[in-house]
Amino acid sequence: MTTRLTSTLLAFGSALALGALAQWPDNQAQAAAQPQKGGVLNVGFASDTKTLDPIFSIQFSERQALYLMFNTLVDLGTDFSIKPELATSWDFQNDGKRVVLKLRQDVKFHDGTPFDASVVKWNLERRLNADVKSPQRAALLPVIESVEVVDPSTVAINLKLQFPGLMGMLAQREGFMVPPAAAEKAGADFGSKPVGSGPFVFKEWVRGSHIAVERNPNYWEAGKPYLDRIVLRDIAGAVVGVQRLLTGELDYVAELSPQDVRQLEGRRGIHLDATPTGRWISMQWQVDKPPFNNEKLRQAIAHAIDRKRINDIINDGKGVIAEGPTPKALWWFNPDLKSYAHDPAKAKALLAEAGYPNGLEIGLSHPSTASLQQINQIVQEQLKAVGITVKLEPVAQSEWYARVVQQQINFTAMRWTQRPDPDGLLYLLFHSKGAGNSTNYKSAEVDALLDKGRATLDIEARKPIYRQAQAVMTRDLPYLPLYFSVEYAAIRDVVQNHAWIPDEIPRFRDLWKTK
Repeated sequence: MTTRLTSTLLAFGSALALGALAQWPDNQAQAAAQPQKGGVLNVGFASDTKTLDPIFSIQFSERQALYLMFNTLVDLGTDFSIKPELATSWDFQNDGKRVVLKLRQDVKFHDGTPFDASVVKWNLERRLNADVKSPQRAALLPVIESVEVVDPSTVAINLKLQFPGLMGMLAQREGFMVPPAAAEKAGADFGSKPVGSGPFVFKEWVRGSHIAVERNPNYWEAGKPYLDRIVLRDIAGAVVGVQRLLTGELDYVAELSPQDVRQLEGRRGIHLDATPTGRWISMQWQVDKPPFNNEKLRQAIAHAIDRKRINDIINDGKGVIAEGPTPKALWWFNPDLKSYAHDPAKAKALLAEAGYPNGLEIGLSHPSTASLQQINQIVQEQLKAVGITVKLEPVAQSEWYARVVQQQINFTAMRWTQRPDPDGLLYLLFHSKGAGNSTNYKSAEVDALLDKGRATLDIEARKPIYRQAQAVMTRDLPYLPLYFSVEYAAIRDVVQNHAWIPDEIPRFRDLWKTK
């Protein structure tokens, strides 16, 4: 590895760890000094879980369970920095187009089979195999040329381009390692009976009720985990979660809005932990299908929506109005970006130009998530004021995102968390070949910019690329940005060592409970 390339990649991590994210608190510093062993953690979460096979996972709630049962090749710090996990070190070679990972040699899966370089090769190649139909193939295929076993504890990933987003990707879904023998034996049933190498072993999954995992007594990280058992319990929504927390049935509930936590503020034995930046909340539509293939109509709706009022109602005004998909804390934020201002008169004029002088009726979907339901109700009210009738179409939480991906839902409120590299979210949602491009947005200019950004190593060179791409995509309106939310985890005081990762996926593996 050349000194120049090493410095570039280290600077990338340092920029996150020491620069833009420096104001985000490291809650681990507040944790009790001495971990305690034993106990059961009861977590309430709004489950949309479809599978516990990491290679096929797409739902948000699945990852809360996956991080308990599986290891990724690398880990993310509380500042989005890249840290060792199954890979202890990595070396970029060939001008960044080859990365060589040194692997832990003391790891066994829950079925007793060893983890080694051949396992990494199998996992990545399985995701790349068109016949397997992994949803992660679309993200990996443009990047990975081949995977090579150097020796049992060393694997090399040969890339098609210089790709600074690789390590962040390997800390997420694409980096979860599955034991080949167990996966091949179980086949389609593996997603219901998962086997990993993580700190907790799968116990049971009662659909519609809970997912239970138990302490892995042979875990490779000495002394961990601390808890005996974790139960992820399905809850219908925040109101139910808060009530069950107050009665002591639950120890932890996240995804709570400022409204949700009002009755918890000052409660003895419960503390609130705010997420570092909040999710990106927006409205999305399919820009290639009527009526939203009409640019004037999209602009009319954008001008009709009062984002400040929505933020005031949903977040008590504590959220941050979003001009685009990136919050200020991240280095690829575009400070000059401006979305469509609230202007009902302009909205009415654009509606007429779009061919709807007498208005129109549209459907608007949402899952059983209180904040998204509220957003849709406010949007319904605001669009009615300019002549657009909105028919609300609720969808079960467990079905909602799957239906969005399958193009069965056109207009909906949407929420996304950030990734450790701009390529992670922007390519996913806005590139014409992005695996999460459910709006069917296609812009030759944006594609070219995102392709250039993912093949450029230097951060300073990448900044203008991503700023320009965000300016184009915001103008084109495949998504209408609303705000970055304020959300909380409500946690019983007996639970220690909680720390947020900026992707806002709760990690429970390092928690313990005091007696």
